[in-house]
Order: sequence, then C-alpha cells, then structure tokens
Amino acid sequence: MTEGLDLENGGATTVQHAVEDSGNDGAVSGGKTLDKLESSLSIRNNPFADRESKSLTWTNINMILDPSNKNDKQRHLLKDVWGEAPPRKITAVAGPSGAGKTSLLNILSGRQSTKGRITVEYDIRLNNQEVKTTKMAYRKQIAFVAQDDSLPISATPRECIKFSAKLRLPASTTDSEIDQLTEVMLDELGLLKCADTVVGGPLLKGISGGERKRTSVGVELVTHPSCVFLDEPTSGLDSFSAVQLISVLKKVAESGASVLFTIHQPSSEVFETFDHFILMNYGKVMYQGSVKNVPEYFAQRGHNVPPNYNPADFIMNVAQRFPEDELKQMGYFPADLRKLPPAISRKSSVVSDANADIFHHVSMLTEMKLLYVRELKSMVRFTVPLKARFGFATFMSLLIGTIFLRVGSTDSSVPKNFQSHFGGVLIILMTNMFGTAMPSLLSFPLERPIFLREYSTGHYNVASYFFSKLTMEAVTTLAQVFVTTAITFFMMQLQQLYIRFVAIVFMLAMASTALGVMLGCLTENPGTAIEFLPILFVPQFLFAGFFIATDLIPPFIRWAQYLCSMLYSIRLAVFYEFGNCEYQTCQGLLAANDVKSEDLWWYWLVLVSLFVVFRLAALIFLRKRATQFF
Repeated sequence: MTEGLDLENGGATTVQHAVEDSGNDGAVSGGKTLDKLESSLSIRNNPFADRESKSLTWTNINMILDPSNKNDKQRHLLKDVWGEAPPRKITAVAGPSGAGKTSLLNILSGRQSTKGRITVEYDIRLNNQEVKTTKMAYRKQIAFVAQDDSLPISATPRECIKFSAKLRLPASTTDSEIDQLTEVMLDELGLLKCADTVVGGPLLKGISGGERKRTSVGVELVTHPSCVFLDEPTSGLDSFSAVQLISVLKKVAESGASVLFTIHQPSSEVFETFDHFILMNYGKVMYQGSVKNVPEYFAQRGHNVPPNYNPADFIMNVAQRFPEDELKQMGYFPADLRKLPPAISRKSSVVSDANADIFHHVSMLTEMKLLYVRELKSMVRFTVPLKARFGFATFMSLLIGTIFLRVGSTDSSVPKNFQSHFGGVLIILMTNMFGTAMPSLLSFPLERPIFLREYSTGHYNVASYFFSKLTMEAVTTLAQVFVTTAITFFMMQLQQLYIRFVAIVFMLAMASTALGVMLGCLTENPGTAIEFLPILFVPQFLFAGFFIATDLIPPFIRWAQYLCSMLYSIRLAVFYEFGNCEYQTCQGLLAANDVKSEDLWWYWLVLVSLFVVFRLAALIFLRKRATQFF
C-alpha cells in the first residue's frame, strides 16, 4: 500500500483539517485557513467541544508470526480482519483471551508494525484517506489509553491533565486557556472532588481505580483527538465505575470523536450502551454490527440467547465452547462484503510560515522545566525512597566511621595501621558507588511505562527526559556524597583535602550511575535490572587493583580495567592520601597500583570520559527502546 496521511506534525487535531484541499493540489485560501484557526483556538478550553467527525475503517488486517523453527508453520494472529469505528459512536471490541483484540488495537493505533518475526499487513483509512499508522501525524489524531494506568503516583489528576495540555497543545496556547481546559476536564470527568489528591500506588495511598482510569482518559483528551482508543478500560473496575466511565466515553463520542475500546466481559448494563460491536475470536471477526442485532444473528446460527441472560456472557460462551472449524460451518466469521471506494492517497498539507507559531510545539527548555517541577514535587510528596536512600547512607557512614575511627591519624609505618587506613579510604569509595549506582540502575525500569506513554504521545523528546533526569540525579548524588563523606572523612581523620576527596567520590558516583543508567535502559522491568547488579559491581572490584595487581591479570582481559571507574578513583584517592607519606608501606602501595603524579590529570579525564560515554550510550539505548515501542 502507498503511504498516506502525513500531516504537519505540530498541528492540533482540529486545525489539521483546516487545510483540506479545494482542488487537486490541496491548496486553500488564506482566509478559510484563518477562520479554521480561530475556531480551533476558541475550543481549546473545552475538551468536549464539537469537532470534525472522522470515520475510521479497516480491512485485510493480517498479523503473521514467523516460526523460530524452520519445520514449524506460520501463525496467523490476525487474519483478514475488517471493521470500522463510526464517528459519534462508541465501538467495543470483545472476545476471549487471545482472540486478537489488543493486537488489533495496537495495529490501528500505530503501536504495532512489522518487526522481527512479526509481519503486519493492513488497509486502514481515516475518512477514506489511506494512512500509514507509524506516522506521527496519524498518531497525533489518536488518544490511546493503555490498560495499565501509567500515571506518576505522586501527581494529582489536576497536575496530570495540566502537564499533558502544556506539553501537547500548540506553544501559542496561554496558561489561562490551559487552566480553563483543566477545570472543564475535571468537572466533566467527575474528578473535582479528588482533583488535588495524589494518584497513588502500592506505597502511597491515592485516588480510586475508577478515578485513576478517568484521569488517564482526561490526559489523552486535551488534544481534542479525532479517535479515542482504550485497551480494557473497565478492567479492575466495579460495575458502577465501569458504567460511569462508559458514560464519559459516550460524551466524547457525541462531540464527534470515534471511540474504540477492547473489553473482555462486559456487564449487561455496559453491553447495552455500545453503539457498534465487534466480536473477535481466533484472530478473526466473528460478528460485527449493532448490539441490537446480536440475538438475531446468533439465533440464526442455532444459538438463542436465553431470556434474562446477559447476551455478552452468552456469546462469549459460544465463542469459547466450539472450535474454529465448527463455528465457521455454523456461519460465523463473515467476510467483508463492504464495497469500499478506492482509498485516497494524500501527501502532507503545508501550513503557511505566517501561521507556523500556531502549530509549534513547546521548546525543549519548557519540556525540561516541567519535568523538573514534576520530579521535585514527587520528591517532596513521596519521600519514602529518598528517606530510605539517605537513611541507609547515614547509617552505613556512621557504622563505617565508628569502625574506622581515627585510622587516618595513626602511624602509617606500622603495617596494620596502614592497612586500616587504606581500607577506610577504600570502603568509603565502595559504599558510595553502591549507594548511588543501584537507585540509578532501577530508575528507568520503574518509570518505563510512564516514559513510553508520554513519549509515544508527543509530550517531550528523549533528550529532554534524559537531561532532566540527569540533572536531578546529579543534585541528589552530590547531596548523598556530602552526607556520607562529611561523616566518614572527619571520623576517620583522613589527611587529604576534604573538598578534593568529595570531588573524587562524586566523580566515581556519577561514572557508576552512568553505567547503571545505561544497563537500566537495556531492561524492561526492575526484576531484570537487578540481575545486572553483578555486571555493575563485580568487575569494578576485580580490576581496581586492590585484590590483585593489574599487571598480574592476563593480557587478553587486562584491557577491561580501563572501563572501570573504581580503578581511577582509587588511584586518585590513594595518591592524595598517601602521596606525601615517605614510609615504605605508602610508597609500596603507590608503586603496586602504578600511581604516578604525572598521570593525575589522566585519571580525572578518564573518570569524566567514562561518565560521558556511558551517558551517551544510555541516551542511544533509551531512544532505541522508545522507538521500538511503536
């Protein structure tokens, strides 16, 4: 199929259709465009304002899984799927587990495409205009609410909606308009009572499941989308909350949007509210049409819906009771008999330079600022991780300081005194590396669902997220280093300059956290990230030179020492601590670790370089992960 629908990336949904073509070249008069622009600006503060209706239709959707073994056959996860999501109506896609509901929704929303062993074929049209689902212009017209509510646990519904509006609406939208939009959204979604209560999570009490789901819907509605997709929106909700959510979706549809969602087992009350119904089974369309026609359709095939019985439960039982071949013989799995006109293929509409500011996304500086503010609020409201981190660091520092009390002031000519002195310096470096790198390793896997949702919907780019996290992490790490060194350094009575020792520990911590972040960006969940802990720490110890002299390590693997930040931080700390000591114990340590005064600048440079290299690698991996999500 040919590429289609590649609209201007920065345009708001309502404005994008102001540049409809009046002839073959797609041009419009300037006056008509400005009228549309003014109309768009006037509805920014009303998420349920009437919008231009768009019909989403699809046919011949196939999703094929190639076998990992040559002797196996291909599997059709979806086969010749067809359907539509009419405007101003809500369309429900139901079916047993594994029927292909979520796969269909992911393809329609551009979150699943041909990749690896998966081959995706489709013919999808918006107002009969052929679309390429991976294009950002298409995805910007779709609001996607995932099954899991990926919201920051320490943010409030008001802040979630306002954050989304500030980052996704055109830069010309004023703060007053955003505030009005937020208030209207909270009111319409029934969230005013909990507007300033945190979303919450496992360790932080917050709003209810129904309120959380409605907040997720509100976050996506700020852009006045043409289509609203939801994956299992009623999952985990009680019957009242489910009906309440469906009523909100009804109102969204009545404003002109096409609402499409998957649902597993709707109650009879919810089932009756559907305007359009699609039943999936075995990766095919088992039924499609009006809810009112469901009993007749199944009765014609020998399955009468019993009186006083939930039709949704009955048809689901039928779908699961019989194998695919028997259902096909009974007359289910109808073919697509629609006669669709030839699809329209259209290139990007071009917005004039005079109006470019109307469509311009907010700056990277604004993105980072809003991310900073959200992170700071999270630290203030959800203090458990921060208290645990600093509490543990303080406890360990006091314990170490007590055990190594005043070792720095002992006579270093005595071997046991010198060994304790060196051990004290070493343990400070090790505990700071542990205490700062581990939270960084888990940081991205924990926030991955939120990041992917916000990145996929155009909240911000990868660099904004990455550098805002880096800055906050640097501040937190520096504070932690000051706390730990202020306790241990003076309790041990070390001999070097304090502020220089802080710099060494801080650079070690930042280089180690950079490696931790890089490994974290390669993983998808905290459990997997924890498995990387040995890779993060063990090589640092083995190549640091205090267990075995580096010149005794086999040459074929000795090169790995240059990637270990612990090696350089130890050399710096040892030189500044024992460089002026003329005893044989001190000079022997410097010689054994190949520490030379003329190489000090090199040690500093390598620590900085390791930090930069690992951070850039993490940025590349993070961006790759983000794009693979589509």
